Amino acid sequence: MKQISEPEKVVATVSLLAFFRSFSYGSLMSFIVLYLTSIMNVPLTIAGIYLLISGLVGAFFQIISGILSDTYGRKRIMYYGQVFQGISFVFLGIGLGLKNVILIVSLLIFQNISSSLVFSSTNAIIADFLPPELRFRGYAYQRASANFGWGIGPAIGGFLFSRNFYVYAFIFIGIFLIFFIFLINRLPDIYKSSGNFTFSDITSSLKDIKFTIYCLAGFISFMIFGQLTSTYPVYETNVNKISTDLIGLTWTMNGFMVAGLQVFFARFANVKNAFKFLEFGIIIYGFGYFMLSFNSTVPWLFLSMLVITMGEIIYSSTATATALNMANEKNRGKYAGTFGFFTSIGRSSGTFYGGLIFSLYLSYFDRWFLIFLTAIIASFLYFSIEKRKDSH
Repeated sequence: MKQISEPEKVVATVSLLAFFRSFSYGSLMSFIVLYLTSIMNVPLTIAGIYLLISGLVGAFFQIISGILSDTYGRKRIMYYGQVFQGISFVFLGIGLGLKNVILIVSLLIFQNISSSLVFSSTNAIIADFLPPELRFRGYAYQRASANFGWGIGPAIGGFLFSRNFYVYAFIFIGIFLIFFIFLINRLPDIYKSSGNFTFSDITSSLKDIKFTIYCLAGFISFMIFGQLTSTYPVYETNVNKISTDLIGLTWTMNGFMVAGLQVFFARFANVKNAFKFLEFGIIIYGFGYFMLSFNSTVPWLFLSMLVITMGEIIYSSTATATALNMANEKNRGKYAGTFGFFTSIGRSSGTFYGGLIFSLYLSYFDRWFLIFLTAIIASFLYFSIEKRKDSH
C-alpha cells in the first residue's frame, strides 16, 4: 500500500476542512443579507455597512493571524480559529433568534476574526509543503473541496430559510464545526519562527510594489465576488420575483461546477500564464452579472450563473498561488494574511458597493454594467503587473 506523503496529507486534510467550513457557510451565511433585509427589514445599503464593518475587522485580523502563524506555527493558529468559528456560529444563532441587530453585528465581527485565524494559516501551510509550480493544483484541490461544500450548502440553506429553521441551524452547525478540530491534529507542521511579532510587520509586505498592486486588483475583484450573496439574490427575489429555493439551486450549480472543474483548469496553469487566467477570468465573471440585465427568465438566470461560474473557475485557478509565489519562506503567512486582508475587505465592501450602485437612479442595465466595468478595471491592473514583470 502506497504511503501518503506529507504534502499529500496536508492538501487532503486542508481540503477536507475547507469542505466542512464551506458547507457551513454556504448553508447559512449566504442567506444572512437576505435575512437582515427581508426578515428584519434592514435596508440593503445599511446591511452592507454592517457587513463592511464586520469584514474590515476580520480582514485586519487576517494579517495578524498570518504573522502569528509565521511566528508560532500554522497548526496552533488553525486550532484556535476552528474552535472560535464554531462558538461564533452558536451565539450568532442565538442573536438571530433575538433579532437584535447590534448583537448580530457584534457576533459577525467575532465570526470574521475566527475565520481569519484559519484562512491565512491554511493557505500558508500549502505553500510550505508544495513548490511553486505545484501550488496551483494544491490550491485547486482545496478550492474544489470548498466549493463542493458550497454546492450542497445553499440548497439546504434555501430550504431552512424558507421554512423558518434558519436560526436553529446556526447552533447545530456551530457544534458541528467544533467537532472537526481533530482533523487539524493530523497535519504536519514545519514551524520555523520568523522572529518576534512586531507592529511594523503588519505593513512590511506592502513594500513590495508588485504585490501591493496585486492586492489592490484582488480587492476590486473580490468586490465583484461579493455580489454573489448580496445584490444578486436581492435583485432576483425583489425585481424578478425568483424564489429563494431557486436562488439556492443556482448557488448549488455554481459550487458543483467549481468542485468538478477547478482541478482540471488548474492543470493548465503555471507561473508563466498565471496572469492571463486572472485577466480573462475576472472579465468573464463580471460579464456574467451584466447578463442578468438582459432577461428575467429562470433559464436565463441559470445561463448567467453558468458564465459567472466559468469566470470564477478561470480566475481562481491562479489567484492564491500567485500571491504566495511572491513570498519567501519566512513571510508566507504574512503574504497570505495581507492578500486575505485585501480580498476580505473587497468581498465585504462588495455588499456596500453593490447596494450603493443599486441605490442610484439608473436602469438595471446601467447598474449591472457598472459592476462589469469594475471587472474590466481589475483586469487592467493584472495586465499592468504582468507587463511590469515582463519588463524586469
